[in-house]
Amino acid sequence: DPPFNSKSTYNLPFRKKDTSLKPVEAFDDTWTWTADSDADLAEMTAHPNMKHLAGIVQLALEFEDAARQRPKTSTAAYVLNMALRLYAMKALLKKTGSIYLHCDPTASHYLRMLMDGVFGSQNFRNEIAWCYRRLPSKAKRFQRMHDVILFYSMSTDATFHVLRHSPTAGSLKTFESARRRGYNTNLSKQMVTVFDWDKYHQAIAEGKIPADLNPVEFKGGAPPMRDWWDDIKILGGPKNKERLGYPTQKPLALLERIIKSSSSEGDLVLDPFCGCGTTVHAAESLGRSWVGIDISRFAVGLIHERLVHNFGSSLNITVSGLPENAADARELARQDPFEFEKWVCGAVGASGLYKDLGARGRDSGIDGVIELNVIRSRKVETETVIVQVKGGHVSPDSVKALSETVRRRRAVAGILVCFEQYMATVENQRSRETWQDDYHAYPVIQGFSIENLLAEKRPSLPPSYGQRRGGRIIG
Repeated sequence: DPPFNSKSTYNLPFRKKDTSLKPVEAFDDTWTWTADSDADLAEMTAHPNMKHLAGIVQLALEFEDAARQRPKTSTAAYVLNMALRLYAMKALLKKTGSIYLHCDPTASHYLRMLMDGVFGSQNFRNEIAWCYRRLPSKAKRFQRMHDVILFYSMSTDATFHVLRHSPTAGSLKTFESARRRGYNTNLSKQMVTVFDWDKYHQAIAEGKIPADLNPVEFKGGAPPMRDWWDDIKILGGPKNKERLGYPTQKPLALLERIIKSSSSEGDLVLDPFCGCGTTVHAAESLGRSWVGIDISRFAVGLIHERLVHNFGSSLNITVSGLPENAADARELARQDPFEFEKWVCGAVGASGLYKDLGARGRDSGIDGVIELNVIRSRKVETETVIVQVKGGHVSPDSVKALSETVRRRRAVAGILVCFEQYMATVENQRSRETWQDDYHAYPVIQGFSIENLLAEKRPSLPPSYGQRRGGRIIG
């Protein structure tokens, strides 16, 4: 499920009550051709096994030049990016393996050519249409109501389990008619489905059907699944119980269907664009081994929390690429402060990442937001906890500024996450005010150390903080 070349920017989670809070970018699906693209294309052209892929990229370039599309946006840059990645994926697939590529009509024509070039047109199995409903469009065209899933296998030995679906009302009527008759013919394919052999042979003897049709005995059961999938809904709005807030999240049922059909228990599933982890969730629930890759540290932290919630903390998960100790965390804060903030917010359980523009566009101190469902007088109320991350020095003014932000935003609390050496500053400067639910009182301002975060400890919040109901973090 890679980017679609949608020429859009997608944001990380997401819900906000204040319009001055701007969501943080997850990824930019707008592609431009650069000097690095020229170098990659030259290398691809010189590679004996990739010349044909370079030709597809070159074709996209020629179309763009004719339309004067570059350098503002470049479909060719997207095609080049996908060519390199699909070529790498082929090396990972077993002879019994398959690959499903999710896209939409924006670039599906180029991706089909790339898939033919990488995996071979003889290994094409299906162009699956995943259909859905949404609000009407005012555009002067037929409304776009489906995505495309390109299904290729590595060989004729690829694993495939026939999945079956409930018959439609129309097919049930046809079925009942054929069952009474004893057979059902498909002359265009020279086939006949036989329900009753005596009636079938009698029909041949009476000249009702040709004798040279290929007979297949009906053995009961639902009909095999088609390449037209209109029974799995998109997740829809933020109230959907599966929603984690990730912009391009797919339904669990969609990935379960794909994994069931082309793998067996114990097989290994790879998702190299795994986002919030729907594929690895489905693989784990179906008894498959799995590997998930994503460029976002926030996404990796979100996936870890999702799996621990759904399968228990004893689940054996190896996480690569995230800080494992304080030294790693300090290095990340030094190299990429913004990625450090995203990692901390994901690990601490923030349900949203934000850029707080504040006055005149300046940072006013909100890096993340935790939403809590608090029980007061036996009623559930939604409250907000502000998260501020400091990768370096923490001054007394930092603590005072967080207190002011909590007051201004009408949040119940603020958490300042910093390294252990600065925790004394937070403790010395914070007020001793508390807020409470029906069961306990909690500090309005509290410090929480990176070292405690790495030790998988939790801030002082209601006991249900960090749990998920459905797919959502709740308080």
